[in-house]
Amino acid sequence: MQLKQRLISIKENGYQAPPDAYGLVQEMIHHIGSVDAELRDELIYETLSQWIPGNVLTVGELNQLLPILLDEEHLMFKLGEAGTDSVFTRSFSMLVIPLVFTRHKESPFLLQEQIHQIKESVCNSLRKERDYRGYDESKGWAHAIAHGADALDELAQCSGLDGSDLSTILSLVHEKITITDRIYADGEDERLVRPIVSVLNRNLLSRAAVEQWIRSFADVEKSPEFLPAFRQRVNIKNFLKSLYFRVKYYKLHDDLCPAIEQTLYTVEPVYYTR
Repeated sequence: MQLKQRLISIKENGYQAPPDAYGLVQEMIHHIGSVDAELRDELIYETLSQWIPGNVLTVGELNQLLPILLDEEHLMFKLGEAGTDSVFTRSFSMLVIPLVFTRHKESPFLLQEQIHQIKESVCNSLRKERDYRGYDESKGWAHAIAHGADALDELAQCSGLDGSDLSTILSLVHEKITITDRIYADGEDERLVRPIVSVLNRNLLSRAAVEQWIRSFADVEKSPEFLPAFRQRVNIKNFLKSLYFRVKYYKLHDDLCPAIEQTLYTVEPVYYTR
């Protein structure tokens, strides 16, 4: 039976795992970058999202799976390409990493060295990612930046990372928000806010350091060309607005609101002047 038909059958049976579950997982990971959106997203990812947190795989099997997810054929696959199908392999390999951390939070099994290796791989992949597509009309979700944000969110919550690691996450989010290639149009700003809130919730960084990071969005080097500068400004404004309402609504770190307000005014004062 072909993989797609087999996964459809498993889904119809409530994701009950067969005896050869790990072998099937290996096959799923091999096809994780399929351009068939149903196979990639609704079948492979959804099955993994049931099985990995659901303890279908042993710790030993997860430890075998992790290096595969992070290798040159998956998370790092043709990294730097834009507009090609390679993004689906990178993006959906990235999306499996939060599932591993969900399992780790319930029953810790990752060693400190592994956590830092994952962090380095995730940050390296996201830093070098140049395909900023969200939804592709013919092939479904690419969403490499949003999936990277999900992985950063899990990393930010991990007690194995310290203040220096959290500062790295802030810097990386800043870098991806200030791109000039494209205006994010598929919720990337909201997804990138999540790891920031998780960083704040750790309470390892000083308030002064966080406020300085917020204000740094007003100090980015601006392109002399109109369109790149416009895209960057829109991305910054959308992100800061998303961050503002997230912290304000949940009243977790709403003392940051004045710094966000002032930065928004500095980025484009024309919209905040009567």
